[in-house]
Amino acid sequence: MELVYIVDGESVQTVNGLSYSARRGDLLFINQGSSHAFKSADGYTYYNICFSPEMVIQRVTDRENALDLLSLTALEEIQSEDAPIGRLTFDGEERQWIEYLLKDMLAEYEANQPERAAILESYMTILIAKILRKAHVSPSTKGVAFDGVWRALSEFIDENLTEKLTLEDLAQKCFYSPSYFNRIFKQKFGITLVDYLAKERSHLATELLTTTTLSMEAIAEKCGFGNKSGLYRAFEKTYSCFPSEYRKNEKK
Repeated sequence: MELVYIVDGESVQTVNGLSYSARRGDLLFINQGSSHAFKSADGYTYYNICFSPEMVIQRVTDRENALDLLSLTALEEIQSEDAPIGRLTFDGEERQWIEYLLKDMLAEYEANQPERAAILESYMTILIAKILRKAHVSPSTKGVAFDGVWRALSEFIDENLTEKLTLEDLAQKCFYSPSYFNRIFKQKFGITLVDYLAKERSHLATELLTTTTLSMEAIAEKCGFGNKSGLYRAFEKTYSCFPSEYRKNEKK
């Protein structure tokens, strides 16, 4: 992920195709995988921090504020020039505080002394916690962000069914622990992640069963099951028949 804080001057920041002006005191929160560009006519000064979410996420988020952090990411569907969710503006004492903190972080980074990583991680924990306090994301925006995140996750799963998808990897994308992610995934989709993957991969298998002459082993591999036994178990649970029976009946 990326944080950009404007120290001086003005610029036009473009995140995922959406552009808006930014000046001193503006902090941009840019999600992983987002496109980001900027330009300035007269030049400007800024701090740029790239970090891994897992470095601080478990230390500063809980069930209530996890969605606050999600809402700060650059989700196109919940942003506009009037309400750029991925941007916060600091002024007065808040601006003074954050600039002191960022100045100290840069000095620590450049000094490259022993325990630098541990100290910078502590700084980041404080910075993210302050950002969450500042955000005060409204309940309505949280709902939109929640739907947007889960829609994006569903699309990611559908586009990567043939790949290895683990609970841990998918939970990390939403900043949740695996156990909590699994519980709210079931609340959102009505089934567990394992059952969801089995059902979607079985749907994918039906296309190959009816349009190709591939063996069951090959279909299992192409659909992400790993082996024929996994294909048969999931397919029977989804369609109440074996894939070989499905192929035979559909070709009658």
